[in-house]
Amino acid sequence: MLGRINAVNTSFRASITDKDIDGFEHAKQHFSDCYLMSSLETLSQTQNGREVLKKQIQYDDKNPKLINCYLYNENGIKEKYTVPTNAVVGKYEKLYRLQPNEIIRSMDISIDQYETKHKSKPLISRIADTFNDYTFEKNMPSHFMKVLTGVEPRVIAETDFNLDLNSYRAEVMELFERMDKEKEHSFVIGTGVKMLDGRHWHVYVIQDVDLEEGTITVKEKRGNKPRKMSIDAALNTFKYIVGYFNSDLG
Repeated sequence: MLGRINAVNTSFRASITDKDIDGFEHAKQHFSDCYLMSSLETLSQTQNGREVLKKQIQYDDKNPKLINCYLYNENGIKEKYTVPTNAVVGKYEKLYRLQPNEIIRSMDISIDQYETKHKSKPLISRIADTFNDYTFEKNMPSHFMKVLTGVEPRVIAETDFNLDLNSYRAEVMELFERMDKEKEHSFVIGTGVKMLDGRHWHVYVIQDVDLEEGTITVKEKRGNKPRKMSIDAALNTFKYIVGYFNSDLG
């Protein structure tokens, strides 16, 4: 069930541009933040998603070397997290500088600050955090999307005890039929213990569904290359689907 969170009005400032948003498509993943990078790119695929990104990510009007990321807390109140554009994650400076996209760097750090403050990540993600010194890695896309947009995403089997989507075929195919008709959609699809491209628990952008061909095109953010596969293969490999149609964010 979709539900919009009640939010206070915030005076938005120097929104990121369409060119900035287009940059999410080309940015590559270096940390374990595939859920974040895939979510940002998939939101850029729809008009309403792009408007959300412009509202939630702002260059500061007084200092262009600061980025304000706006995130919703569990009470639906929008909070501002201000991060310098040259900020890095402590003790990981060399690795962090491999990410040239300053907006993604700022969003990573904003999520780190948010989760340090609220400790609201799902339990399985918090357990994974015991091995990290920072909290922006290893999150669930549904949690990040809700925190960023203020709207609960559509979810199939994200936290269920399933290995793949075969037992959800009817629900998935109903979703795919709509995605095939409405090309403006923002969905990600994730593996569990099964692997695609040699990775467990990895999140991919859904770029396209073509029922006539019987295919789905997905993209992972390390190699940043699309991959077309049969829908049957996808159902046998992926564990869950999360996201929005354009109208969900209208």
